[in-house]
Amino acid sequence: MKSTTERIQGIIAVLTNNSLNAHATDISVSINRDDERFVVNVKDNGAGMDGKTLEKVRQMLNQPHRYELEDYYSGLAGNSITATGLNIVGMLIDEAVVESVEGQGTTITVTRYNKAT
Repeated sequence: MKSTTERIQGIIAVLTNNSLNAHATDISVSINRDDERFVVNVKDNGAGMDGKTLEKVRQMLNQPHRYELEDYYSGLAGNSITATGLNIVGMLIDEAVVESVEGQGTTITVTRYNKAT
């Protein structure tokens, strides 16, 4: 079973890999956490997305959190052989905000709430 920290590391790996694939030369990552949640923000100056791609990414990232499948999917997040990284990230987070301008870069902020036990 992966820890929350390992899951967050996988999420960051997917998001930064997408920035690198978009030919970003400046990528900033910030992580804020407290007792209630992790908030990860990745901002880049890469290629950005057109409107259709942006909407598709928003849908992938804002799908329902799959707590029951979390252990399986968190093992795939950040794995370089996985082609559906954003889809997996969407299953591991609770909220996502995606802003992008074609030719100017992308900012993705994802939130994962700590599950009450």
